[in-house]
Amino acid sequence: MLSNTVELTALLFFLALFSFISYKKKLLDFEGILIGNAVGLAAITYGPNPLIDFGIVVVFFVIGEVASNFPKKKHEERNIWNVIGNSLPALITLLPIIVFPENSFLFELAFFGAISAALADTLSSEIGYYSKSKPIMITTLKPVARGTDGGVTLLGEGAALFGGLIIGLVHFFVYQNYFLAGIIVLAGVVGSNSDSIAGGLFETKKILNNTQVNMIGSACGAMFCFILGLLLI
Repeated sequence: MLSNTVELTALLFFLALFSFISYKKKLLDFEGILIGNAVGLAAITYGPNPLIDFGIVVVFFVIGEVASNFPKKKHEERNIWNVIGNSLPALITLLPIIVFPENSFLFELAFFGAISAALADTLSSEIGYYSKSKPIMITTLKPVARGTDGGVTLLGEGAALFGGLIIGLVHFFVYQNYFLAGIIVLAGVVGSNSDSIAGGLFETKKILNNTQVNMIGSACGAMFCFILGLLLI
């Protein structure tokens, strides 16, 4: 938790600014802004490295919005369910630190994994939209129409890898550990493809909705990091 009052005040000001811009630009609805702030405050309060952990949340939201709005399309105003689907698993990974502070590094690794998966999936969807090749269904490898749940492209997979790489590089900047950074990069790809698999198997059949599928993807990224960290650290 932050002990510096100046830093805490600055971060709270940033959250207020984020909320104002998101509302004025219709990037998030009111409930979505509240959840976004909750994730940011959790990172500040429970993250082992509050500035870095908060910064990762900011990186995810900013890059996700840039990808969603550039260069040809603008998404609809995101609501509470969009934010929950992408952010709840990351929020959950920080809560055990309250009870198990001695394992904070491991839970933070899972936190990075969840954010990596969420960003990778966002970039995969938004950048994959511009692929000139037809998507294939991840569960059957058969061509499907653009926008089909579970459809993936080579461009989208590359974008997912790039999203994971961004989060992995931030972790490396802090901890200078190539191995852990690599795990986080892979968590992005694993989470993004888990999202696609869940979409192909369940969302196409209306068994799950997009929020639930996003949560599965982010949770898989978190669990990937947590399990490997538990076994190898």
